Amino acid sequence: MVYTAADGVIPEQLSLSKEKQHSLTDTADRVVAETLRAYEHFIANNRQVDTRLWKRVRSREKVHVFRTRRSGSKHQVNEKDPSRPRLLSNNTVEQEQRDAIAAGRPHGFTPDEDDVDEATVETSTSGLSQNTHSSSSDCGSFTVFPEESVLERVKPSHVPLIAAIGNIEGTVEDVAYGGLAHTNEAWHERFLYVKNDGFDGRKVLASMKLPSEEDPFNFVGIKWATRDMGPLLSRRDLVFIESSGMAFDSDGERIYYSLAHSVDLSEVPVLPDRLDVVRLTLSICYIMRQINDTQIEVYARGFADMGGNMPEVIGISVFSQGIVDVVGIAEASYLKKLSWLMARRRVSDASAMQQTKGCGVCGKSLRTLTSFLKSGCSCAICRQSICQKCTVQKTLTLDAKEEIQRQLSFCVSCVLEARQMSAWDVATTQLQLRRRPERIAITSSAYTRQPIKGRTIVTAPNIGAQANCLKKLVATSRLPGRDGFFTAPNWVSHND
Repeated sequence: MVYTAADGVIPEQLSLSKEKQHSLTDTADRVVAETLRAYEHFIANNRQVDTRLWKRVRSREKVHVFRTRRSGSKHQVNEKDPSRPRLLSNNTVEQEQRDAIAAGRPHGFTPDEDDVDEATVETSTSGLSQNTHSSSSDCGSFTVFPEESVLERVKPSHVPLIAAIGNIEGTVEDVAYGGLAHTNEAWHERFLYVKNDGFDGRKVLASMKLPSEEDPFNFVGIKWATRDMGPLLSRRDLVFIESSGMAFDSDGERIYYSLAHSVDLSEVPVLPDRLDVVRLTLSICYIMRQINDTQIEVYARGFADMGGNMPEVIGISVFSQGIVDVVGIAEASYLKKLSWLMARRRVSDASAMQQTKGCGVCGKSLRTLTSFLKSGCSCAICRQSICQKCTVQKTLTLDAKEEIQRQLSFCVSCVLEARQMSAWDVATTQLQLRRRPERIAITSSAYTRQPIKGRTIVTAPNIGAQANCLKKLVATSRLPGRDGFFTAPNWVSHND
């Protein structure tokens, strides 16, 4: 049931000044830049996690979530140990890494005897060591904040930092399309497919950047959401800026980023005591990068302060569950493309009513007694008769607002065709149709690639300069590159 008790307090729309929009967008850009920098440090340190500093709290498939250990933990590094990590500036961290590499010595810690189960985190991510007690430190990726870090300023000292690593199936375009939630309807549709937030009340309050034909996955907006926490705990709500889109990292490789970061706005006040709603504060930023044709590496970092008297273990459990549910984001893209293909492909009445003696996929006869008893059906897209073995059941959202979903039957061929469709092209075509609704005759084979636009993030001596690089939009032609995909701009630089 949708929560409506706050409707009289939470506005439907916000009108923000240009200055306020710029300030909020700049904050979001800085957090994304910080997270990308942390991710690049993590890669530079061989994707290793020191489990004396980090405790694994949840895993789903090949994605693992960690939290910083409490002060005084038996795994805590000795204060007098000269190898204990310190809060260093970025320049110092980079210099120590270069010195360590040049000297041929490890940059990190010695193994601990405990937490053997946590020391064998297996993610099947390219290059990720299974022995996370290796001498290579995660310093600079999870543990080091630059002095001007936004995350360091807003995270309460008693709240643990949360980080996630792993890999999921799909492409960066698919996760970008599956994760796009720029309207109330799109947001609700994402939840119905991914089940990643548990909100029973949500509003897109302001949109500062919307998807365009040149950049169909880019969105920056202000959102409000609330969720029930069960009979023994107060309801929670939050106000946050969401920023998502495609970008280039410092090596010119394309990434997808998605940020949810709490903001304090006087226009969206804390709800009155009579509603018994506690406002939580969180920040979580995902960075996803293609590591091969079918897999994406996932990196995320953030925190959640649930507020009130909620036990920390419950807060971490709720937050970490939402993080690992990212594994379903690519599947959401496949279902959205399947729904799109079903809605847009023109099938004549004659073809829809055509009776066939064999399965439209494998050709198996449908006239035998066995086939009759194990009857197949017709594909919801191509309308061909299909046998049971060639039938794939998928649950699609027909009306996100009313939460109407239906299980439909599809042939294997149409499911594979929808899966292989370019998410970029589908998203772009949908935007074109909203402007020119008369153009509805579409088949997946008619799609042509559009030039890619990305936001370039350049490794810089400080986060401020790096965040400024985020704002530079660069259009690149789809030219044959080494990977047959695209060629990065020549001016993308990397500060060693």
